[in-house]
Amino acid sequence: MKRCLADVNVLLPLLVRHHEHHELALRWFDGLAPGEAVLCRFVQLALVRLLGNRTIMGKYAVSASAAWDLIAELIEDERLEFAAESPLVDAVFPKLLRYAAPTNKLVGDAYLAAFSIAGQMRLTTVDKGFEQFRDVDLQLLSI
Repeated sequence: MKRCLADVNVLLPLLVRHHEHHELALRWFDGLAPGEAVLCRFVQLALVRLLGNRTIMGKYAVSASAAWDLIAELIEDERLEFAAESPLVDAVFPKLLRYAAPTNKLVGDAYLAAFSIAGQMRLTTVDKGFEQFRDVDLQLLSI
């Protein structure tokens, strides 16, 4: 079993029942084996930021500490583990910054791509933009 790095656009809908992609994320999560999915610090912090964003969450926005608790509860599930950054990320990351024209998402996407490549993981996302990174083992969930 190859482990997969879960992107924020998969984990946010998993945590938010009223999210339009909740069922998609839930189907993906329900199909995982114990320890198959991982969460990195970058995605963890993005979740804290987004769960507290009133523009995105509306009346369901929560405090940073409540968001942290939701994520901690999710990590208690045997299917998801926290993964530390591999030392190899520093060798992979700069090369990925050269792939596309600069965008506001390139840096974050390149980091997640580097994290998955360095950790020999699949990257699970709904974002087709990751297709630009040729060396990423990509699992695109269909919306």
